[in-house]
Amino acid sequence: MHEEVERYLEAVGMAWTHLRPSQFMQVYLRDAPTIAAEGAFYLALGETELSPVDVEDIAKVAFRLLRDGGHAGESLDMTGPEALTMTDIAARISQATGKPVRYVDVSPEQRRRNLLAAGIPASFADALDEQLAERRRRPKSRVHLATHEMFGVKPTPFVEFARRHATAFGGGA
Repeated sequence: MHEEVERYLEAVGMAWTHLRPSQFMQVYLRDAPTIAAEGAFYLALGETELSPVDVEDIAKVAFRLLRDGGHAGESLDMTGPEALTMTDIAARISQATGKPVRYVDVSPEQRRRNLLAAGIPASFADALDEQLAERRRRPKSRVHLATHEMFGVKPTPFVEFARRHATAFGGGA
């Protein structure tokens, strides 16, 4: 879907710059109720590594890009500062909340059932299934901080993100 949008923007004839973030740290807030209630989150990623980026970092880069201009016709990748497995993510949430959190690996089919049971529309679950399949095909993530550096933005470590949202994850205020 992202590629389709990029190709459309490139074809309309106006100046463009693509910011291409990896997974957002904020997606783990979808799991916050389960983390708070059960001390666990359930995904189908096994030992796949991801390099989630804080949307606040993306916003800072976008602001500076819009303010200062330049970079027309460029695609700029953005990741967070660490390649993390879901077990690593659980450890960082545990560190931030002071409570044990564990990652439970489930099958892709169980993940889909969980999404649908939570009220996610089937069309969105389809898109998430496609994303999951792509991530499982490429289980090692890279860290790419050149865009952060180019715009003078300090990359947010996952534990810092988790501390900002510790209450949502079931930690103390």
